Amino acid sequence: MSNAKFSNMKILITGAAGYIGGMLADQFSLGPEVEEIVCIDKDPITDLLRENKKITWIKNDLSEDGWQKEIENKKIDVAIHCAWQIRDFYIQSRLQKRWNEIGSEKFFDFVFENKIKKLIHFSTVSSYGALSSNRLDRPFIENDPQREDEYRYGVQKKRVEFYLKKKFSGSSKETQVFIVRPTTITGPRERYMMGKQGLLYVLRGTETSKKSGMMNMLRHFLKSMPVASDDWCRQYIHEDDVTDIVGLLAFSKIAEKYEVFNIAPKDIIRANEMAEIFGRKTMRVKPWLVRIIFDLAWDFTWGRIPTSPGGWRFFCFPIPVDGSKITSKYNFEYMYSSKDALTKDEGRYAYAKKAVDSSQ
Repeated sequence: MSNAKFSNMKILITGAAGYIGGMLADQFSLGPEVEEIVCIDKDPITDLLRENKKITWIKNDLSEDGWQKEIENKKIDVAIHCAWQIRDFYIQSRLQKRWNEIGSEKFFDFVFENKIKKLIHFSTVSSYGALSSNRLDRPFIENDPQREDEYRYGVQKKRVEFYLKKKFSGSSKETQVFIVRPTTITGPRERYMMGKQGLLYVLRGTETSKKSGMMNMLRHFLKSMPVASDDWCRQYIHEDDVTDIVGLLAFSKIAEKYEVFNIAPKDIIRANEMAEIFGRKTMRVKPWLVRIIFDLAWDFTWGRIPTSPGGWRFFCFPIPVDGSKITSKYNFEYMYSSKDALTKDEGRYAYAKKAVDSSQ
């Protein structure tokens, strides 16, 4: 996972009760060079990490003060920011903004004030915006503008990146900053341990997903996969590749002070291929109809179906990204293609599927 020459490392991870943060804490704790992993989350410690002797758990909200004093003397080497409220709140948008934007700003302030050696921040390709002008023959690269202006997840990620860049520019440059913009992350941990409920939840069979009345009902009614444009596609990155990329940035000696990386395999999955994978037919629809359905579902269910404002465009128009920078600069090779990440139950959490199978 790493080619580290370090020892007695201390790592700080936010959002460790979630999908990515918990995975990174779990995997990095296996490294002999890691002495302690300090985890901050507003939720209690999870079963995955409960018995891990290297984990120090701090239950706190990043947007509130108090957690800073608990770790200011820890001498952290690497800070990894994963904490994020991804699913939009229907009513409490101010709370979501506080958790995401104010919480991130306070965390970045702490990192720079304490001159932590490395900061790795999770952003998203969604910030580029799913627009009708996007082209498959012109994938987004890291210097392209982040144009999302409606979908709350992409907008808030864009704002936080802007704050981080401004913070770095005004700093002494003693903290290296790495921003990763992943495409959709998946793998056996996501499928069998997390119970996430996005597009893949709706398309998959019930045997791979936890029960959720509203989403299960939607899945049973949606017999065909709606397709709103010829260019619609998705890219997926396997959770093990995400861990290894973050491990490379965290544990390797890197000269650059500030870098941004799209992280995504080269291949894309077109709508017809995805429908075939999940055994569904395709149904051609107009983008305006998708928008109306999303708006009605959002208001009618008070946000219980995750069709928040602006989200309709991500089901109509593609956001192809070029994830080759991490390969060309640091020789990272993706282990899994988009299709492999989507379809194969392989990887470090393959045991999760066996546990589900044995319980049925």
